Amino acid sequence: MSKQSRRLKRYLGFRRSAGTSLQGGIEHLLPGQISGWVFEAGASLNEVRLLVGAHLIARAEINLSRHDVCTQLGIEANPGFSIALPAELPPLDLNQPARVIALNADGSRHAEVQLLGKSGTQTALELKQLLNSDAFGLEGHCDGLVNGRLQGWAARRQQSEPAQIWLQSQGLSAIPICCEHRRDGMSALGVPDRCGFSLDLKDLPGNWTQKSIWCSFDKAGMFRLPQENEVVVPADSKRLNTAIATTADYSDKIEGSATELQSHWQALEEFRVFLDGLEQELNRREVIRQRQSIKTKAVKGLLGRLFGAQH
Repeated sequence: MSKQSRRLKRYLGFRRSAGTSLQGGIEHLLPGQISGWVFEAGASLNEVRLLVGAHLIARAEINLSRHDVCTQLGIEANPGFSIALPAELPPLDLNQPARVIALNADGSRHAEVQLLGKSGTQTALELKQLLNSDAFGLEGHCDGLVNGRLQGWAARRQQSEPAQIWLQSQGLSAIPICCEHRRDGMSALGVPDRCGFSLDLKDLPGNWTQKSIWCSFDKAGMFRLPQENEVVVPADSKRLNTAIATTADYSDKIEGSATELQSHWQALEEFRVFLDGLEQELNRREVIRQRQSIKTKAVKGLLGRLFGAQH
């Protein structure tokens, strides 16, 4: 295997933890769920646990199918796990260290599970931030755009009040969303049916137009709702309708004004159209710039991991 191939596998998470033969780690750290995969040859690991100090917070079996992992490692196993977190934490000292461990049936072998691509110190910090977050215990999903509306759901098990999540976009203040719409069938997941959200993008402020958006469980945007596809706010139809109405108003003014004033009204109308076009072009270029910046950072990060050892 080439050096580049080995580095790529390490970047994707196929890397042994320091001092052990454990491979894998935590892929998703969410207020309602911690998921990922682990494998250790000959260890027969069968369970993962979230601990705060010596206190067990939640556990799950290591038994989920991960065809992608098994293909890369050349093994036959079910190395995936998904720990469902409780809606609330019991009284405990959150200053104690938090960790996720994997162990075998008799407990004779156990190892700490870290976030993929991150150190044990960073993993402990992010686990602590999760446990201290007001969003702890929330579950949810953003479905994306459905008939021009951003839809999804978020809830805690046995909640008494609807959950609140936040709409996010880079450089803009987060907007609260109340998840109170009825969504049939959610009781099968253990959450109330009144947990949905449906946001009409036409109601967003004008500066959100053509921005990439997502939802988070917390106002700071640390914990995102799972979302398959990017969502970009389309051109604001409200603003378009206003512009059409304004054009009609100007047309009336031009036709109804004195002959010597018609040229001035026409000049104002042409200037307004120019400003609208300029604003749309600036918004378009800003979206392109942001996307290019994100791609550049991702490429630099990947190249740094792949080839850093050669410099």
